[in-house]
Amino acid sequence: MTDENLVLAEVASILESARIEYMLTGSMALNFYATPRMTRDVDLVAVVFWKDVKKITTLFPPDKYYLSEKAVKDAILHQSSFNIIHQQKLVKVDVIIRKREEYRLLEFERRQKITLHDQTVWIVSREDLILSKLAWADESESTRQLDDVKNLLADSCDMDYIQAWASHLNLTDILTRVTA
Repeated sequence: MTDENLVLAEVASILESARIEYMLTGSMALNFYATPRMTRDVDLVAVVFWKDVKKITTLFPPDKYYLSEKAVKDAILHQSSFNIIHQQKLVKVDVIIRKREEYRLLEFERRQKITLHDQTVWIVSREDLILSKLAWADESESTRQLDDVKNLLADSCDMDYIQAWASHLNLTDILTRVTA
């Protein structure tokens, strides 16, 4: 098992025990659904509120993990992200605060529980990962994200759902570019 998978399993277990909802997204989710590509970090979306700041910072002992309380507070305040870094394995976990927009709430409701290397974890659905990667590609003009979308579309998925939300999220043009 890779260091990234070991850290994911440990962080997921810690979050589960603290009843903090999360889901795996990004490249590691891509690796579950499609042809894997190299990644050095773990991306999680989590439901974290102001009342959770102390809980989050005490869950990850400073002798094993680097975690900034200020970064957690800033991420909650700005609906952005903070990092948890495993100091021995040098694996970074990007924790993205789940946004309160209609689509992001639905995306989180659609997450699925899977078994990954004998550890159960919550993961974004294939369709929502495609939509997220389309949004990231649209913002960053990243060809890597577009290649990931093509890779994800190679297996069956709910195209009606993807097209409907792509339209709602103003991603139809970039979706058309990938599927043409």
